[in-house]
Amino acid sequence: MKKKNYLLGLSCVLVALALGCSSSASGTASRRDAYALATCTDTVTCCIQRNPSMPEACGLTAGEAASHMAGVKMVMEAAEEAPAEWDDTHNANLPEWKRRCIRAYGDCQEFDWTGSCHDCLRSCEGQQEWPEDKCSPRRKKKR
Repeated sequence: MKKKNYLLGLSCVLVALALGCSSSASGTASRRDAYALATCTDTVTCCIQRNPSMPEACGLTAGEAASHMAGVKMVMEAAEEAPAEWDDTHNANLPEWKRRCIRAYGDCQEFDWTGSCHDCLRSCEGQQEWPEDKCSPRRKKKR
């Protein structure tokens, strides 16, 4: 999931650069415009962020623009708070125990668990259960 978010962010930055370079009358976008383009999620949001004091430039009333941006903010906050979940729909034909092993292996790699993730995956494939005594999340250090 982390890689997916990174690619989405990178795509937004590239789109922002492309739009920023072609959309300004003087040929250079202001820092505010570049930030707005990099953080927008759709064309309406981009327009509102680029014209914050003129929602009519986007074909909206002030109330419609405020409502739209409040909705966007809610969605973005919910996405940040949602726990990462592995998309393993491509493994739908595998037995559930094997899917659990693969998801645990992904978590082990992604979150730097203790133990050898590869060895634990092989053990899980043989025993049909993740060896939590050998590979598990690291304990948080007490301050």
